[in-house]
Amino acid sequence: MATNPWDLISINDFESAYKIADENYSKTYQNFDLRARGISSFLLCNYEKSLTDFLLLKDIEQESNRVGDGTFLEIGLCYYAIGDIEKGLEYIKYPVENFRLMKYTSDISVPGSMLFYFAIKLNRLDLLKIATKELKKQKVTVPLFLLGQASEAELNMMWEEQTNEILKNRKECKVEFYKGVKALQNGYLEKYQAHLNRCVDLKGNYLEFEYYMASIEQKKF
Repeated sequence: MATNPWDLISINDFESAYKIADENYSKTYQNFDLRARGISSFLLCNYEKSLTDFLLLKDIEQESNRVGDGTFLEIGLCYYAIGDIEKGLEYIKYPVENFRLMKYTSDISVPGSMLFYFAIKLNRLDLLKIATKELKKQKVTVPLFLLGQASEAELNMMWEEQTNEILKNRKECKVEFYKGVKALQNGYLEKYQAHLNRCVDLKGNYLEFEYYMASIEQKKF
């Protein structure tokens, strides 16, 4: 049996991944194992258990001054998944409005891009104003695409130019999500759904926040 829960997550064995992460965390109390346990719960659609782990992770990170924006996004996603939209938005918005408090990020453009998505989906002009201001600071492809300053062809280059197959899959997963966001903004609901379905199919090696967001939205189609 694998001792790294991510080895099991990558082959879709979420039950075993949860058990290993739970066993590991009871011995190590390492954030790595706590996050893996939260992710495993999420993939098993146990959103309340996932939320509990991510809230604990946030408290640990804050106590050690190692706060990451990904943890806030994961908490927001869990709240959204269980139907508490406003609480979810509170956490999605937090790393955008408090970026100086964030010590770690996996992709600096994701919090603003995700807030932009919610602004479009929920028709929230207040969120759109905050998200747009944030995206204008990010001179990279996804924000430029969402703001209409980069083409779809330029967006595709994010994954087409990758030679590593895992990275290629991860980048394509992200690209499909943001194509969906743009389709939704332009009123093309079928294209939006198709892009999010493709995002879920790609999985992004279960390492991209966009996959988790798309997997929740897919359940609402």
